[in-house]
Amino acid sequence: MQLDIGRALKSPGVEFEFALEEARAPEPWHGDELVFERPISLSGVYAAAGESILLRGEVRTTVSAPCADCLEPAVLPVSARVDEVFTREEDPDDPDRFTYEGHVLHLDDLVLGAILLEMPMRLLCRPDCKGLCPICGANLNHTQCACQKEMPSKQPFAALASLLNQDEEV
Repeated sequence: MQLDIGRALKSPGVEFEFALEEARAPEPWHGDELVFERPISLSGVYAAAGESILLRGEVRTTVSAPCADCLEPAVLPVSARVDEVFTREEDPDDPDRFTYEGHVLHLDDLVLGAILLEMPMRLLCRPDCKGLCPICGANLNHTQCACQKEMPSKQPFAALASLLNQDEEV
């Protein structure tokens, strides 16, 4: 995803609106579980301030990945605010600063970073997902298995709990 900033460089201090859309994931993306279901859009404003370019906007897309509990597809709309400064030269004190050359901003890293920061740590297909049975692997959202009734009696830490009930020092 690229943005031509030639107009801003000729008119410092003036804000220009933009809207971009990319049908596929940016090139640096190497994920195999996260799938972009909808085009990635970025819209907002940009302006030149000296040798810097100020960019404010919003990234929107829809992603899907396996549910953390049942492995069914989980779909999530993502919307992330971006507010960045692009400079011509790299800053050794700020290695994460975005740079640009000529009159074009390359926005792939900015867009991917914004999307990934908005993703939850555990993506679920629905808030009340029951997950998979740890014994037989059945999806408990679709079926009730016989293993589920046996599980409460087979708690792996039951022996440790009995130690805490004794008055002895452990």
